[in-house]
Amino acid sequence: MTAEMERTPITDVAGWLEASGERPALRALGELLLGVTAASGTETPDCFTTRRLGVPTIGHLIVEERPLDAVARVTVPLALAEAMTEHADAVEVGPHRRSDPPQWTQTEISGAVYRHPKTLRAYFPAATLLPGAGVVLGIEARDSTLSDAEVTAYTTPEHRHSARDLLDRLFTRAEQLNPYRGKAVRATYVRGGVALTVIDLPAVTRDAVIVPAEVWAEVDLGVTAVRDRHQLLNAHGLGSRRGVLLVGPPGTGKSAVSAVIAGEVLGEFTVIYVEAQAGAELLTAVVEQAQKLGGPVLLVLEDVDLWCRDRARGAGGGLSVLLQAMDIASDARILTLASTNDAATLDKAAVRTGRFDSIVEVGYPDRDAAARILMALVAGLPGGAHVNCDAVAAVLPAETTGSDLREIVRRAVLTAGDGGQVTTDSLLNEVKGGRYQAELPSGAGAYL
Repeated sequence: MTAEMERTPITDVAGWLEASGERPALRALGELLLGVTAASGTETPDCFTTRRLGVPTIGHLIVEERPLDAVARVTVPLALAEAMTEHADAVEVGPHRRSDPPQWTQTEISGAVYRHPKTLRAYFPAATLLPGAGVVLGIEARDSTLSDAEVTAYTTPEHRHSARDLLDRLFTRAEQLNPYRGKAVRATYVRGGVALTVIDLPAVTRDAVIVPAEVWAEVDLGVTAVRDRHQLLNAHGLGSRRGVLLVGPPGTGKSAVSAVIAGEVLGEFTVIYVEAQAGAELLTAVVEQAQKLGGPVLLVLEDVDLWCRDRARGAGGGLSVLLQAMDIASDARILTLASTNDAATLDKAAVRTGRFDSIVEVGYPDRDAAARILMALVAGLPGGAHVNCDAVAAVLPAETTGSDLREIVRRAVLTAGDGGQVTTDSLLNEVKGGRYQAELPSGAGAYL
């Protein structure tokens, strides 16, 4: 496909300008080409700032600024909105970019709508935010070619340290207002940074996931460390942060185990599923963001072998990112639950104690476990109560996975007559037919 074919036409110019944040640049270019500037009675941001702080020019002020990451672009504006509401009788609002009016927006997270500033400056008189001086706070909660997302504090030079402390307090309050706390979110890689998106977890319980008891015991030990024993462990320099690595072939239930634990701790814990590229590029940033959430965090790294391999096999940057991230703050209340299909591909430095404290095998189910999985799968289905699960498990091939068993039951339901009733014979027929295992034809690749 050519580059021209990949381009998407702009059908809504106004919408594109607003989304990309390039409107000021294009307007400035038009004024430059015409040689005149548009007349406006609106006060410029710098004029607003100097007037309110009582100085002749912007050069008489100092500016303290802090960048905003993907989460802070919501939480810091929320903290600023709270301060503006608290001092509504005294605060004055002006533009932050050129002479555009102050802009507010809203962000919806897990069904709740949060209204907050998008780009503006707000003047707070003395004795509101700073005891002996006025201060102007500016917020730019969007990234564009000409500007970065940031918060700025303008004040006179003698109050520089007070302005710095004010931004510290603003960020502390922002962390307390974090709307992602206690939610299940997915961390993805977006334009060089981490973005968090609230997700729904599958409704799955331990009764439906048949794995060795050791698996639950080791994961529960990690939950206990970061939820219940963190103060004791940290007081004695033992560290509460833990990592558990689930090892086993595809389809044996590793992801299901993570989903069960995530569902059990959600609310008390913040659950963060880390997408592969975010893990390979920005896992350290994810961990640092997790620390700011407060309270315990469950960090889920699925199929970590896809981006973190043994150095002897030509590992990419994912390994160094993982090692660095796993070494951050041993006293953090973070449980990392990772999975891999092949532990042999991982570098030994990644799987040592202190990074992954426990490595647990989630292997192929034996006959008894397979029968229990089948029993859980057919429970509630038409005819399921009469299925002889032991008889079906007895004829299963070696290395049959939980996913295979699920597909056997699905095919039995789909091939049944009206009502989708399953029977022992229909399940045995699916096992003998072997179609539940997707395999490429022997001649695959020879087609023209």
